[in-house]
Amino acid sequence: MSLRDKLRQARRSGQGSPRGIFERFGVTANPFPSASQTSGNPHYPQEEADELAETQIAAFIRDNRSQSLTVVGSQGVGKTNFLNYFEEQLTDAADELEGYYVVRYLADPENTFDGTIHKLLQELGAGHFTRLAESLSKDQSAIRVARSQDLQTVLHRLAETDEDENREEFVELMLAWLLGHRVLKLHRDWLGVNFRQDTVEAKTATFRDIVEVSSKTGILKGIFLLLDELEKQDGVLGPRAVVRYLSAIRAIIDALPHGLFLMLAVTPDALLRYTAALPALRGRLENRVVLEALQDEDEAVDLAEFYIDKAREKAREDRNQRGGKEEILSRRKIAKCFKTLWERTEERGDDGVRQREFLNSLHLRTERELRGD
Repeated sequence: MSLRDKLRQARRSGQGSPRGIFERFGVTANPFPSASQTSGNPHYPQEEADELAETQIAAFIRDNRSQSLTVVGSQGVGKTNFLNYFEEQLTDAADELEGYYVVRYLADPENTFDGTIHKLLQELGAGHFTRLAESLSKDQSAIRVARSQDLQTVLHRLAETDEDENREEFVELMLAWLLGHRVLKLHRDWLGVNFRQDTVEAKTATFRDIVEVSSKTGILKGIFLLLDELEKQDGVLGPRAVVRYLSAIRAIIDALPHGLFLMLAVTPDALLRYTAALPALRGRLENRVVLEALQDEDEAVDLAEFYIDKAREKAREDRNQRGGKEEILSRRKIAKCFKTLWERTEERGDDGVRQREFLNSLHLRTERELRGD
């Protein structure tokens, strides 16, 4: 049967439509993500890992002492899903976390930490600096905690800008300077600065001052920085560039004893090489969550059934009614998928079946079920 014939058959039978799928299986789409679908997936609870992360986050909120948590696992075991989950949890709790910022950044293979600093400053954005201006206009004493003389000058001028006419333009110029743009006559006249922020070290130091001043005024409580796929730096950059990048991570941890919660996701091999290349980083990354590949059939079946249950819950909520109860994949078929993959992992010498590979296999098998093959 050709593809055209299959599509015609699906349209006539309604099997491939969300309604038809819902009436049969109680879901509106394939409950299992393909290998390329890395966001929007449910988080399978992992008691020990989740509890460690939640405990550290709660301690950070309580004490405001900077924390770092390293999420370690091979490719495809759920590191991105783990970060996605906590990003969503923190965002959902925004009403109770006033003054906190959640910043998610994919570690691009750049030769510096520049992109991360840019992301942090852009996430704070014009709104934050407008609120800072309002606070400093009432009391400029917090400016003294800034170590940079240039930044002190800028902040004093920010505090003195006219709210109606000049503040918006001033904040725009200030952000451009903080991001390292070229210093023009306009910047010199308005901000009182002569030199650009042209190094990662300068930007990191200035960012530290911004956090300290903002914390002192009470408008900033903390920043959650989630760095994913840190292993991308390895193998793309040269050894010296990698060390510079890692040094910048260490520098921002050391520069902010308060107000920063850093969650890093990295593979075990990359972490081993990174800490060997920069031993001083090892102590900053001691708190670790280790995510493992699937080790047995029961664990695999539990994961599959969790995804099916979540898909049915979502379908019920979206349609406000119960759908069909026909079995999407039997336990036997799920177990067979796992066993096939387990045999492959043994041939490759892997330490288990990776969740991404297993879910993708279920996705493909389910597509055949939904078509009635």
